[in-house]
Amino acid sequence: MSAGFFDFNRVDGGPTLYASNKTAVTVDVLEVGFIFAICILAFSFLVILPGVRGIQRLYFALKVFFSIFVLAVIMLGNFGMEWEVSEVETGVQYKAFHNEEIHATIGVKIGLRAANITLKGSGPHLNSERIDYNERFWWGGERQWTQGRNFFGPFAGLVNREFREAQFKGLPYPILWIAEYFTLDGENIRWGRSYRLSGFYTHIMLWTAFPLWILTNILFCMFIRYGAYFMMLTGGVMLLGNILFASLRWGPELAIPIGTTVMRFHYGWCFWITLAVGLITVILGAIILFVDLRFPDLTGTFFGVESDPDEYYTVEGELTTGTVDIREPSPDDSPSSPKEHSQLMPAAKNGPPTDDAIYENYDAYRRRTDSRGLSRFQKSRKKPVASPRRRTARAARAAPDDVLREEDETQAEADQGNVAIEMEGIHPQA
Repeated sequence: MSAGFFDFNRVDGGPTLYASNKTAVTVDVLEVGFIFAICILAFSFLVILPGVRGIQRLYFALKVFFSIFVLAVIMLGNFGMEWEVSEVETGVQYKAFHNEEIHATIGVKIGLRAANITLKGSGPHLNSERIDYNERFWWGGERQWTQGRNFFGPFAGLVNREFREAQFKGLPYPILWIAEYFTLDGENIRWGRSYRLSGFYTHIMLWTAFPLWILTNILFCMFIRYGAYFMMLTGGVMLLGNILFASLRWGPELAIPIGTTVMRFHYGWCFWITLAVGLITVILGAIILFVDLRFPDLTGTFFGVESDPDEYYTVEGELTTGTVDIREPSPDDSPSSPKEHSQLMPAAKNGPPTDDAIYENYDAYRRRTDSRGLSRFQKSRKKPVASPRRRTARAARAAPDDVLREEDETQAEADQGNVAIEMEGIHPQA
């Protein structure tokens, strides 16, 4: 054969294209992708952290990193492959119909959607042969969650069909031996069915916890009490997922004899971290709710939300008795002076109230309201302040004539405007 352009620098006419050299799976690409995305999100918030001043920097860091941590646990628990795990080292038959055995490490990781089986051989007797397999057998996911028919036909379950494909592929005998346990579905031996059902309902609970946690973060920026409710709801849904995973499996314990040992399964880190974070979120939500009800200023400072927004309210008893005198503050009064609170005093029988009486009633009012410990949501449920004209008319229908003559002396001041009573002060309404 004559030398051509494509023969340059080639030895003995070797091919220009080679078959792919497949390597064993070293990590779960999906899990690593989630961890990498979470790290990027955490780093982006870490960069802007120096821009927050004072003690709010610590509060901001605690809120953000805990929120990201819970989000990472929800996603890793949903797609993780270590809800149940088992690993043994034993001598095992490598190929079917061959008596030759190898010393290998065999591991099984069970997730919500599939089972991952690994086989790694060791020892000098392999004669430079590398035995490192990692196979995954699905029983649910985006493609199919149904049980399907028995056996291995086109209408069989997903795990049965994948097992038959693995047989045609010629996978090592230990992998096929373990995978066959998930294809059995008769009498009381239904491990594949039970794992599929428990994984299905658990993954629904974790997908439900995801939007609930997003709503929790949004509500903590507006209404702390509702955020605490949703935080406890998120943790409760995560705990419910753990309960469903542990309770929906029935039948005898899955114990797989292989080689000279028996594989027995126990809960993995996905189960325990989901359980722990669910408990933590429920407890923290209850603590935040209690603190917000008793000490709303503390939660308002921590979350950066005003503990007393501009809401207008009054006490219902003061609306019905007609004993509240509405006065509009003069322009000379300071915005936070006690004269602005003089409307809380009962209707004066001997003329307008004096300055000493105003200060005395203002201090008594503050002591009374501070001891109640009302949250801003309890305040918002108070009835809006009625018009002074309507208040006076309602009081006139229930008061005798001599009281009406006394209230006429203060009506001129009340008619100057419709004043709304706020917990910390009064502001004229337009």
